[in-house]
Amino acid sequence: MRSRRRQGWWYRISRLLGFRIACVLLGIVGVCALVPQLVADRSPSTNPTECSLRAADGAYQDREAPSAAHWFGTDAQGCDEFSRVVYGARTSLEIGLGAGLITTIGGTALGLVAGWRGGIIDAIVRRLADVTLGIPLIVGSILLLSVLVNGRRTPTQIMVTLAVQLWPGSARIARSVTRTITHLPYVEAARSMGASSTRIVVRHVLPNALPVVIAYATPLIGVLIGAEATLSYLGIGLQVPTVSWGVMINDAQGLYSRSPYLLLFPGAFLVAAVTGFILLGDALNDSLDVHLVRA
Repeated sequence: MRSRRRQGWWYRISRLLGFRIACVLLGIVGVCALVPQLVADRSPSTNPTECSLRAADGAYQDREAPSAAHWFGTDAQGCDEFSRVVYGARTSLEIGLGAGLITTIGGTALGLVAGWRGGIIDAIVRRLADVTLGIPLIVGSILLLSVLVNGRRTPTQIMVTLAVQLWPGSARIARSVTRTITHLPYVEAARSMGASSTRIVVRHVLPNALPVVIAYATPLIGVLIGAEATLSYLGIGLQVPTVSWGVMINDAQGLYSRSPYLLLFPGAFLVAAVTGFILLGDALNDSLDVHLVRA
């Protein structure tokens, strides 16, 4: 029965156009992040931090237009733009996936506890969620990073800063599902048979909450990638020599009129990654059914 259900879920999602487009976009970005050397080995330097204003023949190579030698051109330091875009995928995806994972795990755990225990614990979690949601993401990130972080910011610090502010979404979903199924007959039967609270939550509540949480968390990764790029663009996030799409966009903002490709290429990859996760989230939302997983 379960195998049929799984096949049915995969059949539904594989037929969605949005899912196929998402696979293509995220596949390209994923290859760049996992094996950048394989993609960027044609560039003059596979290490994007090794730059030179002069080429081997002594000629200046800063802000060169796209060509056969430099597919995406070179930046103001003579770095190969194609190599930087490829290597920037790893940092951007690392922050998006890492912050998304922390947000999903932490928020889901708090939501399950709040929904199952109720009472004062539920009230505290809900009030904390309301306060957190009342602070705009970018404004809150600027405040946290400015107050708590001195000097150059690391990807881990950006990751945690974003995750701290976005946990209420997963918590609310997990709490809602928990409250809905707490009094269902099969949960009451498990409780009457002496099953512990931990077993009931893990065996019955969590499987029903996971599909909805996953469908919510997937497009959230795209939001997190865009948030990192926004913070770096504002000069609050990552800084050189760290390579990310946000840092590249920040570096290119003053050169757009003369060298627009320095902004267009990292911007295009950023849009592709965000669009891919949003489309994947929509596909999961259309195909996943919380009632498919039962005890």
